[in-house]
Amino acid sequence: MLDWSKIITAGVGPIIVISACGLLCLAFYNRLAAVITRLRTFHRERLHEQAALAAERSSPNPDGAKLVRHQEILGMLQVQSDRVTHRARLLRQCLGSLLLTIVCLALCSIAVGLSAAWPAAIYAAAPLFILGLLLLVVGTLFALAELHRALDPIELESRFIVELAHLEAGSDPP
Repeated sequence: MLDWSKIITAGVGPIIVISACGLLCLAFYNRLAAVITRLRTFHRERLHEQAALAAERSSPNPDGAKLVRHQEILGMLQVQSDRVTHRARLLRQCLGSLLLTIVCLALCSIAVGLSAAWPAAIYAAAPLFILGLLLLVVGTLFALAELHRALDPIELESRFIVELAHLEAGSDPP
């Protein structure tokens, strides 16, 4: 006769990690949404600058300084877009790792439960648990890599604006 309380108790360990991964996934999905929103903003800014550049080029007396300024802004926006896209990819890899962690641990929990009736199932549970934890570590490393790059676009933009302000004022950039 099966002892159902042992089956349920044995399957609880992986479920605790699954719950933690669910919370991490929620946070990183929100972070990914914010990064994508920022990327869309860059695209709109680039379209605006491209239109301004085209208008300046087609004017009867194009101002060389304005043309250079629009081109510089477009270049800065491209660099920022590239960096933010890289962050979005890191977040996607983080989420993929966390979701695979959930899959492995859910299968582990099932195997642990089955092992009460079929003892050989425990041989599947242990590797699934270890694989799930390794995927959790990989996901956390992707999250750390993304966090390390989180301020890059704003630092780039700040340096660019300071340099632009100095150039327009006629002084040397710091």
